[in-house]
Amino acid sequence: MKKISFTISGMHCASCSARNEKSLKGIEGVTQAVVNFATGGAMVEYDELRASEHDLHAAVEKNGYTVSVGQDHMHHGAGSKKELRITRDKAFFAIALSMPVLVLAMGGISLPFDVLGFNGSLFIQTVLGTIVILGFGWEFHKGMLVQLKRASANMDTLISLGTLAAWGYSTWILFLGEGSELYYETGSIITALILLGRYFEALSKGRASEAIRKLLELGAKTAHRIVDGTEEEVAIEHVQIGDVLMVRPGEKIPTDGIIVKGKTNIDESMLTGESMPVAKHEHDSIFGATINIDG
Repeated sequence: MKKISFTISGMHCASCSARNEKSLKGIEGVTQAVVNFATGGAMVEYDELRASEHDLHAAVEKNGYTVSVGQDHMHHGAGSKKELRITRDKAFFAIALSMPVLVLAMGGISLPFDVLGFNGSLFIQTVLGTIVILGFGWEFHKGMLVQLKRASANMDTLISLGTLAAWGYSTWILFLGEGSELYYETGSIITALILLGRYFEALSKGRASEAIRKLLELGAKTAHRIVDGTEEEVAIEHVQIGDVLMVRPGEKIPTDGIIVKGKTNIDESMLTGESMPVAKHEHDSIFGATINIDG
């Protein structure tokens, strides 16, 4: 059995992570799959003889998401900042272009000039509304098309159908000349507000991910494992349940565990905030990233 982890980009709700998790679990040979929406991470355990890493990535990409492999914390953080900046800019421009449409439509304002046979107010509403709904809202329509191919639906489907209905009906009414009750402002404002919500979502996810990364950095990167009386240094990822580890004075505890020999004082302030060391003896529990003081 092999266990791998990778990053999934483009998830916007809990149903996205649930869909990817279900797809991964549906692959023959996969015994366990966990997708975390908050961090965008996926961890999969599978049989190398029955499935491959390519199969796992293909299942996620078929759902319309992007897979990133082998990114360290620095590059992942840079990617998150770039995604946050793009999301912020899209929300800002969508709101800026939607406001004139809202004011003209809700105020029933007519401008003292015509463009292509339409009052200037209707022309502006049509152009700006189309840019926001079809341009800035393209990610929703793209998401709907992806789900349509899979005979499925998600939040993108709801948003896309709603905004396209407002845009399509308004365009039809406008060119038929059967009325002036247009709904470009409805589709524009819905698109802009959803994009604003996604910006706040990306902002909170970025802060949560940064906090998790900083917490992980507190942990030890290697451990001293005792095998048949011989000590060897191994990466923390290679430590298995049942291993016996040596922790010298001044070192960080590599992982949660139980003392099998010796006694010491442990600095657990990073967990409890208590500055005084805690005395530990055989059979006591200890916690990863805390510091062994003197035993």
